[in-house]
Amino acid sequence: MNKITRLAAAFVLSGLLLAAPAAQAAPALLGASANFELEVNEMELEITADDPRPKAYLYTGGQSDYYFIVWMSSNPAVATVDGDGRVTGRNAGEATITAITDRGECAACKVTVRKESGDAASKKPALDHTTLNLVIQYNNAHPSQKLQLINTSGSFVYAYQWMSSNPEVATVDPEGLVTAQKPGTTTITALATNGQALRCAVTVNSDVGKVTLNKRDLLLRTVGSKEALTASVAVEDGVNVPITWVSSNPGVATVDASGVVTAVADGEAKITALSPDGRFDSCSVFVGLAADKYDTEEDLAEELKLPDPYVAVRMNRLS
Repeated sequence: MNKITRLAAAFVLSGLLLAAPAAQAAPALLGASANFELEVNEMELEITADDPRPKAYLYTGGQSDYYFIVWMSSNPAVATVDGDGRVTGRNAGEATITAITDRGECAACKVTVRKESGDAASKKPALDHTTLNLVIQYNNAHPSQKLQLINTSGSFVYAYQWMSSNPEVATVDPEGLVTAQKPGTTTITALATNGQALRCAVTVNSDVGKVTLNKRDLLLRTVGSKEALTASVAVEDGVNVPITWVSSNPGVATVDASGVVTAVADGEAKITALSPDGRFDSCSVFVGLAADKYDTEEDLAEELKLPDPYVAVRMNRLS
């Protein structure tokens, strides 16, 4: 049986024999072609207890003006292949998967199937991030970060498709580059050639217009003492944004239009800097006896980080 006959027989066995027009020329001799190739020429699959039939997809490169492709395995006991190029590992060993076009062009991939070893977990594909936070800045409206597959050493597994569940929040390109579009959440999914769907939860926030004080905690140990707070606004030319200053307890501490805080009496107050867009930041101020409880403003900051029930008890005790 010559190569042309064997090719036709393969088409019949695959159920893919098409009726060719009478004037159509006979296909060329079966052989490798520079115009037809597979994206990978080696692949490794690992049989594990959790995945006794590991799978991976083969994709064609080069020109695509063919009617159909026939896929064949040289050793189906080791690895089989279906009409979509999906390779399934069956037993340990080696097999060659061959793709043949209707013109007789062919390309092959060597498949090695192994059984689970002690370091099997290290070979399972995963994304380098399962969560990702992107922050929009006034000078960087579309921050981005690339996701990559890891733990695939020697397995020849790669992501053949990337998708975003909410492209209005963040998009992803064919290389896994995630780009923020607007605040919100989305899920990035990478479809791997071993059949896995790997996901990363992405949260996009915006710092545009964010107000930040130079201090979040302030100790004024004597009545009448003063200290100036400054506010920065995350916009272009933010130093010229007008700020409204407010004290939650003017009987303890006041604040003027320039952000200068003045101690009035023992106790606690909160000074807030408010932007025209409604963004704000606050500073906790402790005056006199209330301030004497703390050696430094860092000590005050640490106590204010404690859970709310503890802070509530402390506040009640001081009142």
